[in-house]
Amino acid sequence: MRSQRGLSLYALMFGGIALGLLLVLGVKMVPAFTEYFGLKSVVGTLVQTQAGAPLSDIRAAFEKRALIENISSVKADDLDIVQDKDGTTISVAYDKEVPLVANVGLLFHFQVESKNTAKPSGQ
Repeated sequence: MRSQRGLSLYALMFGGIALGLLLVLGVKMVPAFTEYFGLKSVVGTLVQTQAGAPLSDIRAAFEKRALIENISSVKADDLDIVQDKDGTTISVAYDKEVPLVANVGLLFHFQVESKNTAKPSGQ
């Protein structure tokens, strides 16, 4: 007599529940990473196009681009902008909390930094 093969009903239900939880977790994490990659793109573009510009111009350009990219976790005042003889550096570090269920959530720590080694135009 051959032994039976395949999944039992309990194994199938457990696998389905585990897969469902992983999918929900993934769907909740996507916006945080989308915002991070958008911020990384904006900071990289700013450091190339606004190198050597006054800080107020860089912050104003960031506000416009952040509105387009739907970046809400970082404001223009949160940017650390350094302009020296080596070029322009823009960096920012921020935390993003993603609520899951009740009082359970995920906390992500993101850090973005971009450097332009070209000499600022004002020097």
